[in-house]
Amino acid sequence: MQALFKEIIDGETEKVVERLERDSGIVALTATAPPKKYGGQSPLQVAVRSGQFAIASLLVEHGADVDFVDTDSPNGWSAPVLHDAVVAAVMRSRWLRPGDRSANPPEWHLAQSKDQSDEAFAVLELLLEKGADVHALDSYGNSALGRAVVTARQVLPKHRHNEPDWVDPKPLNDELVADLDRVFGALYARGADPSKIDPHLEHPLDAFYGAEPVGRFLKRS
Repeated sequence: MQALFKEIIDGETEKVVERLERDSGIVALTATAPPKKYGGQSPLQVAVRSGQFAIASLLVEHGADVDFVDTDSPNGWSAPVLHDAVVAAVMRSRWLRPGDRSANPPEWHLAQSKDQSDEAFAVLELLLEKGADVHALDSYGNSALGRAVVTARQVLPKHRHNEPDWVDPKPLNDELVADLDRVFGALYARGADPSKIDPHLEHPLDAFYGAEPVGRFLKRS
């Protein structure tokens, strides 16, 4: 892997800035393996996937392609960098992590701080402001909105379709609702539509997931 990508992953912002000042064209490089998980990715994609959001913003401001797709991905799955930003914003939302499992009532703690959540969302919003295509699909046919749904299901309370009366003991907290509202809202503001047929599911997202906790975020205001 080239030195630039190692500096990005390590969060060495000053070194990345120095490289950009010498040659802004480095934003168009692609990473080489090893490690395999970053092979074929752009500097922006590596920054987003490794959680280096300040560096990601710098790369965008220096002309990084906000519609980049890692078509040479060694693992066979390629996705637009916007999808990575969606995943990052959702996973760094303020979802609840279990604390002391023996406590009564159970303890729950925020997995992320507000600053961490804000930083990840800011990169998603920046990509959208720079014109990232909200309708671009990954190699499996998932849209950015579909990726948001799949990822949000990981952090929301669970739903059992075969046990409709079962209630997940993990509560749905206001902080998570606020964070997910803005992620989904940002996609809707750029034309994403949960009522359209999803290419991967071959059903509308709002109909397919309507009974689950994520269904509340599939209603355009």
